[in-house]
Amino acid sequence: MEIVVTILQGILIFSVWFVYSYLKKLPEQVHAKNLKAFELDLNKQLETFKSDLTTDLELLKINESQLHIHKTQEFTNLIEIFILSLSDPDYTNRLNVDPELRKEHHRKMTDLGTKLFLFASDETVKKFVEWRKFSLSESPDPIKLVEMLAELLVLIRKDLGYMHTECTKDDFLHILLKDWNENRATQG
Repeated sequence: MEIVVTILQGILIFSVWFVYSYLKKLPEQVHAKNLKAFELDLNKQLETFKSDLTTDLELLKINESQLHIHKTQEFTNLIEIFILSLSDPDYTNRLNVDPELRKEHHRKMTDLGTKLFLFASDETVKKFVEWRKFSLSESPDPIKLVEMLAELLVLIRKDLGYMHTECTKDDFLHILLKDWNENRATQG
């Protein structure tokens, strides 16, 4: 009988030890289960966020591409007006005598200047304002006016994506004027 009691005591001690060990590990198991559920939920949220971010980035690229096309068109229109004003003496003469043409030219310059303000960098806008003030002054020096225009066009070139351009105003003036070397030499 003592053996049976000893065996029962042993079974009881083993059962208590087993229950104690199980209960001791239970919080750790619950924590591990909750941690996996949390990680799974977090991964789902991260994937959703990544997907939304990728979509937003693609839409931003599309919008920027469309804006770049529009910006390029407006810059081209502005440059066409500049080149017309500089290279067509008939247009310049008519501009001096025809009030309607002068009014239309002023309207175009105001419109394009406003668009330049919206699409161009601060440096480009400031250079345009400087050029515009100088061009509207009494008897502006034509060489300085053309040089300022060339500086403006180099800045517009940078705004169109050629940030590290090595082209200078002289490069543009050599394109625009056949006698730029002589003009530059006489200006010092």
